[in-house]
Amino acid sequence: MQFSQWIEQASEPNKEAVIKALLGAKEAMLGIRYHMRLMGEAAGVPIEPESQTKLLDATLNLEGVLLAGVPGAGGFDAVFAVTLGDSSSNVTKTWSSLNVLALLVKEDPCGVSLESADPRTNEITSAVSSIHIE
Repeated sequence: MQFSQWIEQASEPNKEAVIKALLGAKEAMLGIRYHMRLMGEAAGVPIEPESQTKLLDATLNLEGVLLAGVPGAGGFDAVFAVTLGDSSSNVTKTWSSLNVLALLVKEDPCGVSLESADPRTNEITSAVSSIHIE
């Protein structure tokens, strides 16, 4: 569903808190995009060109899209979208119709993990390594 309907689906206080946090992230990203456009205009550099602004705004109106933006230094070469559930197909269809190639990635269902052979594990405190996120 579209983000404007998310809060209506909160049947329990903890679900409402999660939805509010997601909507907060969405608002924060909109603020970042706004300020990046201002910075680009001031510098005379198209960090988020108008063509990408239109694409990203349309993407944000698709069902299940949480975030959309321009990664890195900006320009005309890349955009991203973060979707919830199985809604990435909405983005793929829309972008494909506009000749934009979507490269899909998914989260690891096991979450964050450290490999025992990773030398960085020695640098992590026992307090941090005992955290389990689901």
